[in-house]
Amino acid sequence: MEARPVLIVGGGISGLALAWHAARAGQRPLVLEASDRLGGCLDSRRGPDGFWFELGAHTLYNSYGALLEIAEGCPTPPHLVPRGDARKRFGLLRDGHLVTMGPLSVFRQFGTWELLTRAPRGLFGKKAGRTTQEHFSRLVGAKNYARVLAPFLSAVPSQPVDDFPAAGPGSLFKKRPRRKDVLKSFTFDGGVGAIVDAIAGADLDVATGAAVAAIRRGGDGFEVEVADGRRWTAPVLGVAVDPATAARLLAVSHPAIADAVAAVKTVTVDSVGVVVDKRAVALPELAFVVPTDDVFWSAVTRDPVADEHHRAFTFHFKPGVSPDDRRRRVRDVLGVADDALRLVVEKRTVLPAPGRDHAATVDAIDRALAGGRLAVTGNYFAGLAIEDCAARSRAEWARVAPGA
Repeated sequence: MEARPVLIVGGGISGLALAWHAARAGQRPLVLEASDRLGGCLDSRRGPDGFWFELGAHTLYNSYGALLEIAEGCPTPPHLVPRGDARKRFGLLRDGHLVTMGPLSVFRQFGTWELLTRAPRGLFGKKAGRTTQEHFSRLVGAKNYARVLAPFLSAVPSQPVDDFPAAGPGSLFKKRPRRKDVLKSFTFDGGVGAIVDAIAGADLDVATGAAVAAIRRGGDGFEVEVADGRRWTAPVLGVAVDPATAARLLAVSHPAIADAVAAVKTVTVDSVGVVVDKRAVALPELAFVVPTDDVFWSAVTRDPVADEHHRAFTFHFKPGVSPDDRRRRVRDVLGVADDALRLVVEKRTVLPAPGRDHAATVDAIDRALAGGRLAVTGNYFAGLAIEDCAARSRAEWARVAPGA
């Protein structure tokens, strides 16, 4: 059994961010990742010719201060790449007809009378304690919300957002300070996943294919065992996996924390990413497509970082759609034959589904964690955004770091 200063279960962006802070503090951590790749929801795929596209998270902003701190502090910082004009255009797919628009032209889809009568009162309504549906229905009207706004908002987390809290932990929108010296909207050279490689190059160790089987209390810290029997001990432990996995692993050693984490609801999303020749698709270049009533939540494109030869689209599907039907729907929306799909990649992701009481759930987890050297981080605290993950990991390291 090997002793380490810090052990981290989970190699997604939350676990890697926690590892980066530990490494910067001189505590060389070991990250244990069950799959054969790091990054989690940061999943930049690359074809044989080097063309990359996103199967998961796809956009970064100059308000992502916690993530930028990590990127700039890596031994080899990833290079920032601006997102082009295509980021300003998106498609609304209704009844088989695609309408291309910009951020402001979406208001043309609203019923004017309902918008004019509801907006004045809604502007003064408080978000606190309300769901997304309640708040925005007050702002634009219930019909406008259901017909237009709900599909666009639901496209962000690839699930219905009606019950999401309108403010606070789990909400979609947050005010964050912006860095004036950084591009407002950008990605990294090679995709958002480039930050994964940059962090992995810091003073930390990684073991992929290391599915954790058990977490135990041991001595003055923790003992972690993986499926093949290897074991490590550490005085500080980070758990950065989905809520169900975290609850299962902590059930014996930390039952109160496990119970609190188990209250977080989740959904699964099946994503299909495809690469096509640029000439094969007639769709105008745009950032994403949102359907109003379909089997998928959204189709996100690589168009904002244009390529001379290829285009890429990642469709995020609703539950219950078969693999054949997913592939068929991709072809139909793009208007291409099956042999036009140069590369097809599929992935299933578990995402949190925060409800009205999400703030109370997060508070219960944090109260159960107080006073210990166990850090729990992920995309189910402040929110699903990359920045929410990085900021949570920074705060958790500050709480559990030796000497804190």
